[in-house]
Amino acid sequence: MGKNTAQQHFFEFLREKQKLSKTFNKAEVIKATNWKPDTFKTYFGKGQITQFVVKLAVDEFEAINTLDIKFVEFKKRLSQSKHYQELGHKCKSSLAKALLKKSRDNMMLALELYNRPSLENKLDGFVVLFSMSWEQLIKAILIERDGEDSIYKPPSKKGIRETISLRVSLDRLFKGNDSIRKNIEIITGWRDKAVHLLMPELQGLASRIFQSGVLNYSAKFEQFSDTPFLHAQHSGMLSLVGDFKLPPASVLKTNYGLAADDILELAMAAEEEIKNSNDIEFAIPINVSLVYAKDGQTIIANASGNKEDLQNLKNALIINKTVNAEESHPLTQDNAIKAINVELESTFDEGKLNRCLIARKGGKPNFNRNCFQSCLQKLKWKMDNNDYHFYQSIANKHIYSPLAVREVVKRVTENESFLSEAKANFNRK
Repeated sequence: MGKNTAQQHFFEFLREKQKLSKTFNKAEVIKATNWKPDTFKTYFGKGQITQFVVKLAVDEFEAINTLDIKFVEFKKRLSQSKHYQELGHKCKSSLAKALLKKSRDNMMLALELYNRPSLENKLDGFVVLFSMSWEQLIKAILIERDGEDSIYKPPSKKGIRETISLRVSLDRLFKGNDSIRKNIEIITGWRDKAVHLLMPELQGLASRIFQSGVLNYSAKFEQFSDTPFLHAQHSGMLSLVGDFKLPPASVLKTNYGLAADDILELAMAAEEEIKNSNDIEFAIPINVSLVYAKDGQTIIANASGNKEDLQNLKNALIINKTVNAEESHPLTQDNAIKAINVELESTFDEGKLNRCLIARKGGKPNFNRNCFQSCLQKLKWKMDNNDYHFYQSIANKHIYSPLAVREVVKRVTENESFLSEAKANFNRK
């Protein structure tokens, strides 16, 4: 059966199932399309058909989005999907997928609003959209982890179902002292209790907390969805404001009258939290000055251009140091594979390894060269030099770091289908 014929049959099969509101299984798809047994699994696993197929159970699927399009449009979307993964393609729940998309849109809107030069005061809208975006992302994560009922409160006497608050969601996902949680909580607190006090004079201070919040969101979004929040061609997050000092009380009183004391108290409380936290996940460190460099080290001090800079030099922090690649990446491929096997065998029982690993050696589950190369391709580490991989051009040799060993073990064991999907894609190519 030709490729177009198989796609036509797949389209007609899905339309019929959606018309009748009937679910189907993998065997029915294979029979209708004449695909090979692994084809449907591969297409679905890579997110190429998830815009038309929703997984309801282990081998139960539902057709969507096929009744209002013709085959030409269906074929076009399938072709486009080969070049990207649909957002939320890993989500089992349609609600989680929808929340993930809404979350990204709201954070994008928050950034666009904040970076719009025509707006003098961007703080109000940003804190509302930022909080909404985080709430939607966290609830999508909770749904995938604990089920859809986990984000709902018990029904009221009137039978109305309400979802849990952002703060309850934070309790379920983060520990109490987590810096990411603290960052979300301070911004959410401004939204709930102090949005009327977020005047333009506070942007310099607030933007440091906002920037950390967006960076945290970007990392958590990609970790959950396997899709970058912002693609490489997008330039950046926030336009950080230049003046990071608190405005004089006299200026605030002139501009805002009696509310000036409340505004100043809010700003001083935020400044104190930044100082006490001293964590980039809570707020971006801004008051720094480049000092000098020696022995391949770039030295930076917590200096703000005043007379205290010399004292601050005593607390200078090394932020960049030229490192020998063979020291940071000491493992050859064979040594990395050995280290991965040692880590797997010492940490997990054979039952777990049987579910995670495909290869066998001496009758036992094993992580081999093909597994390693499959992971490298899926994770795209060999595309450049990074924390996991380094290419020595003179020796024409690829070397790897201990961090790569830990990351591979983590990926393979946290998602038990990770390696099988990676190997299927690698071996097919």
